[in-house]
Amino acid sequence: MKIFKFYKLYYIKILGDYTIIQHKIKTKKIKIKKTINLNNLLNNSYTRAKIIGIIFIIIGAILLINPTNLNIKIGFIFIFLGLIMIFIITEKSIPKKISDSLVEVNIDTVNKIIKELNLQGNAVFLPKSEFLTEERIFIPPNKSGVLKIPEIKDDNIILIAQGGKTLGISVPPSGLKLLNEIEKDNAFKNITIENLEEKLKLFVGMNLLKSISFKKIKNDGWHLEIENLKPDDNYSKLYHQYPGPTSSAIITMITRILNQKIRIYNTTYDRKKIKYNLNLIKKKR
Repeated sequence: MKIFKFYKLYYIKILGDYTIIQHKIKTKKIKIKKTINLNNLLNNSYTRAKIIGIIFIIIGAILLINPTNLNIKIGFIFIFLGLIMIFIITEKSIPKKISDSLVEVNIDTVNKIIKELNLQGNAVFLPKSEFLTEERIFIPPNKSGVLKIPEIKDDNIILIAQGGKTLGISVPPSGLKLLNEIEKDNAFKNITIENLEEKLKLFVGMNLLKSISFKKIKNDGWHLEIENLKPDDNYSKLYHQYPGPTSSAIITMITRILNQKIRIYNTTYDRKKIKYNLNLIKKKR
């Protein structure tokens, strides 16, 4: 069922039990001297993210042309998401001050989306899969009850059931870029869950944290305790749903090592240390 269509550039289509954003490009035969491999171009995650981001911004702008209350909310959400896809996900190398400010914008944007959609659930870190080329954070609508994670693909952000009910959102971790840079260091090679606590102390040596502790607890869980170099009060209410870059990088690293879903069970913050209780969501057999 097609919900929205604009000059055949994109459409929102209900498939299965949730809504995904898709796009299609109308091609024409053009005489060119140089051959461009379109498949390779679109398979590049940075190019694909830019294309999706531009499409989201166009959708948002069109919705704002007909400014009903619903269209205004959804329109701004799509514009925010488009900016994330273009400026946060796609930038490979930028100065640290600019990078830090962009991360703050990213966290602010996700916070606004969480509030607009009234999402109450804690974050679930998703590993790469046949549908995901990079790790994601899934934020469900409810904190209690049975956790239901729909099939999520790279271009899924807002997940909506066929009846219109919000199933949650899927967004890149704020520390994904940081983790990818850190893992280029040889000191982070051959990491296992058994030697992870020792390896995580390198975050202190790299002047990313003041202190860190990582302990196994019962029932397939871990206790992660980190102390930032300075208090991070601005985002303390978001730690259980969308952690800051360093916390996010560490939990994403755990997800990557185990190749399994990791849920933030609960968090506490006392201005000095952030304490996470993490649970492993086992794969269904």
